[in-house]
Amino acid sequence: MVLITFCSLTNSFSQQHDLPHKNSTLINTNLFDHRYEFSALAKWKNKILLVPQNRRNVIDSVYMIDSTETEASLQTNAVTKYLAFAINNLKHVGARKDSLYINDVLLDNYDGIEAAVTKNDTIFFTVETDTTFCYLIKGIINEQSRSIDILTDTLHIPNTYPINNAGYESLSLLPGKDSPIAFFECNKDTVNAKAYMINTGLEKKIRPLTWAKPLYFRLTDTYALNDSTLIGINHLYTATSRTVERDAYIKDIDIKTVEEQLTNGGNIDTCYTQIIKIIIRRNKLYWLPVAFISLDIADNYEGIAPFSKGVLIVVDGEPGNAVSKLVYVPLKDL
Repeated sequence: MVLITFCSLTNSFSQQHDLPHKNSTLINTNLFDHRYEFSALAKWKNKILLVPQNRRNVIDSVYMIDSTETEASLQTNAVTKYLAFAINNLKHVGARKDSLYINDVLLDNYDGIEAAVTKNDTIFFTVETDTTFCYLIKGIINEQSRSIDILTDTLHIPNTYPINNAGYESLSLLPGKDSPIAFFECNKDTVNAKAYMINTGLEKKIRPLTWAKPLYFRLTDTYALNDSTLIGINHLYTATSRTVERDAYIKDIDIKTVEEQLTNGGNIDTCYTQIIKIIIRRNKLYWLPVAFISLDIADNYEGIAPFSKGVLIVVDGEPGNAVSKLVYVPLKDL
């Protein structure tokens, strides 16, 4: 009965085309330069973590803002103070810095850190390398030295679709299950698309979850509210001169079916961003839209975390020289 009720709820939301545009508030972080290219948000103790991708611009730091500073910025537009925690035990090699040593482990064709989540003082990252290899790595957060010491533990996660520049953009922690869950960017069908539950020790067999219905376009980040409910960012990127990414994510799918997922003025030729909710039921993933966010090409949101009475989301500074920005979006129901 619970499953039938949820499916009915999902269907009613998928037919809805009047989701409200959410007004967002810019957090004054002083971390606006596009070179930061933030790809993830995470939380640790009372800190908000902004994670650079470290691809074209090698930063090798995670920036931390106190939650009280963030709240003050919401109320008064005060500048938030931040701390930079250096990421240790990484070495970028190659003429274009396109390979990476984690201690003595070499990852070829490195394409950046894509997602992050913490458990106590342990932080997990997904690392994108090429279309065949994506990895989960982990490190220890050292508050005294303001550093993150990457460990030798690595786990290869199997890719779902052979799409260029696609990987596991989303990583959450299911708190009661001692399990990070990793989501691939593309989830366009219910046969091949999978997320993977992984033990925090990285030593047990990973457990796949499949989608109950397709999620078109990109899933750029998630955050677990509990063991069965997550929030996420669903993003369509396209441009008149660059439709390759869009077309790869909806290849072999009927366009009319795809456009039914777009709400509030979006169409297949415009960028589109919405916040979604993901429910885990009996090894299946169900999703429904929560809030329409933007049609702006510069709003490439790649990180999400709950905060106050809503969520924080972060833009990664791409395409081009778009500014990196952290914004707060109020939501009635999470």
